[in-house]
Amino acid sequence: MNRLAVLYFKTGILLGCIILISCNRTLKDSDQGFNLKKIAASNAGICKIEEGQGLNGPVLKVRPGPEASAVTIWKSGDNGNWNDANYFVFEVFGNNDYSGVITLELYKETTRTSEKIVLQDGEVAETEKESPWLSCLLGINPRLKTKVVFPLSYLDAQEIFIPRSPRQLKGTITGNRLDPEDIVKVNLKFGPYSSPYFTPEYEIASIGLMDSIPDPFEPLSAPIIDSLGQRIGKEWKGKISNGRDLVSLNLELEKAVAGSGFNSSFSKYGGWKEKRFVPTGFFRTQHDGKRWWLVDPEGYAFLSVGVDCMRSTSSGPVTGIEDLFEWLPEKKDLIFGESVSGNEKSKVVDFYKANLIRIFGSDWKSRWSKMTADMLRSLSINTVGNWSEISFAKENKLAYVLPLSRFPGTKIQLYRDFPDVFSDEYKKNSEEFARQLNDYKDDPYLIGYFLRNEPQWAFGYHNLAYEMFATDQPSATKDEFIKWINSRYNNDIQAFNKSWNLNFGKFDELRNITFKKYPSTAADSDFYSFSSIMVRKYVDIPCDEVVKVDKHHLNLGMRYAWISSDLLYRAGERFDVFSINGYGYAPPPTADIARISNKPVMIGEFHHGAVDRALPATGITGVISQDERGLAYRNYIEQGFSRPELIGMHYFQWVDQPYYGRFDGENYNIGIVTIQNLPYPELTQAMRITNERIYKVGSGSEEPFKAEIKKIPPIHY
Repeated sequence: MNRLAVLYFKTGILLGCIILISCNRTLKDSDQGFNLKKIAASNAGICKIEEGQGLNGPVLKVRPGPEASAVTIWKSGDNGNWNDANYFVFEVFGNNDYSGVITLELYKETTRTSEKIVLQDGEVAETEKESPWLSCLLGINPRLKTKVVFPLSYLDAQEIFIPRSPRQLKGTITGNRLDPEDIVKVNLKFGPYSSPYFTPEYEIASIGLMDSIPDPFEPLSAPIIDSLGQRIGKEWKGKISNGRDLVSLNLELEKAVAGSGFNSSFSKYGGWKEKRFVPTGFFRTQHDGKRWWLVDPEGYAFLSVGVDCMRSTSSGPVTGIEDLFEWLPEKKDLIFGESVSGNEKSKVVDFYKANLIRIFGSDWKSRWSKMTADMLRSLSINTVGNWSEISFAKENKLAYVLPLSRFPGTKIQLYRDFPDVFSDEYKKNSEEFARQLNDYKDDPYLIGYFLRNEPQWAFGYHNLAYEMFATDQPSATKDEFIKWINSRYNNDIQAFNKSWNLNFGKFDELRNITFKKYPSTAADSDFYSFSSIMVRKYVDIPCDEVVKVDKHHLNLGMRYAWISSDLLYRAGERFDVFSINGYGYAPPPTADIARISNKPVMIGEFHHGAVDRALPATGITGVISQDERGLAYRNYIEQGFSRPELIGMHYFQWVDQPYYGRFDGENYNIGIVTIQNLPYPELTQAMRITNERIYKVGSGSEEPFKAEIKKIPPIHY
């Protein structure tokens, strides 16, 4: 999850979701439109001009396949000046039952390969010279005309999530900062393709560059989302046809799970009664000579099997897309007003909450809490994971992990969200950051705290010190670098000049210099060495402060999105547990993490989704069906806990995301329950079996379950 998610899940308020509202132009009015006939002629193997079905008139029909999925839409010399525009826009219709995944790929002429990009699912992107310098992964809903808007200001790669325009889903940037004048080629890559599961077809009505945001499409003649938050026009197993069924099925479930507890071999915290260490009254870690364990406050061995986002909410913005809905509640509504938030400019609606109100009435919150806690215990889930309502964990006496908020930043940011770590401001803000632990420091149910989540500077393999010199912005860290490089070269400016291929009179000239490329391989190496120092400082200062406030609980690290570079290992010795989010069919290579950091490992997020039910996207790891979701869960958890370094794995997330997209545009089938609060039985049955086996598997007394999961291209953005 990203930084916006931190704000949203922590506060429940939509902070940082930007919906682009149109001005008065259409793309066809632009004098920077691209020639679709020319595009079709030069990409004949994948697209051609045909009459549109979802879009009016002749369109560029794109049919990606096993041999080709990318369409070159622009090259140097074509119409369109990237320096003389604010937005790249295209009008698209995906004629499919599942979401469209479209990647905007921008290339530059260079003798150097782009930075190595290790993707969130663990795959390594190409690093050949002919790979994109910057890319943006974009999502669209099925069979919905959409104007996709990419703000060209985001070419600087300082933000990795772009704002949404109406109907547009999430957009995620990878790669390196790119000057518009350096663009030499642009592709649109279409997916997913995996016959017989996914054979997509797209229509493009126009592509081009614009000064302002285009007008939206005309409103739909009929809605596509019903009053329960479900997709209209598709049927699936478990679809709810009316409010009466919604209520009766939930009340049956409430009765079935009422009073559920952990099985008799579990302690009150969910630890294992068959293995005990010295109790301390709080969670801690211990290596028994064979494997790492968490130890619960009573001293029992504990492996953390958890679920993230244990919340009574799953909302998304509806401003600009009101025509998609059969019904929308209003804030002033005496019954459903609690399911509406935001303001006039950005209205947010929560169909999950509205459905809970339908089911339980005015007492919906407390009954949801009790029923959900009973469900967790019935599934042998012993941890309330990240982004959850802490009050839910506390009132139900469930072990939990805590995401700290407001990780210390500075007014000056050196690259993306990386702060000026050598400044006094960073130290002061770290002290303030640590004080929030005063509210939790004596709670025995708290396993530990995450310092932050998925720092954006770590999305990809980036040389932080080099990126700091992309601008002439002054900073305390840049001053420190100049002192350091002076010392590294023993105050010998000539030796430095020779090594860096420069001609400076003194080291201080670095203060106002910028680099668009490395002046030498030695410079690359020197920058990277100082990047290690920057990361160490980034971690050390807040770690020093939190332990002053809370001496009882575990420092669980930063929940890195993935190990994108070895810079991320530099912090390991300051954490009690090294946390990482590990999307895939099996956990990432955690043995290397434990060996390098000398710490046990916790996986903060993983999931598997399918498109055979309500939602059109799988999430970061896709499977072909709900049955496969169950098998994938069993395989992931049991293979993971058979490793001696893994002490916790948390599934992301409790409830499905809304069809129209959460705050950032994700709309994935990743929930344990639906928006109608009903579990996916194929998944929960598998969870119950595996979760009761974790201690036998973890101790080595039983072999872990293993399944070969059919790999398919994920539908995520």
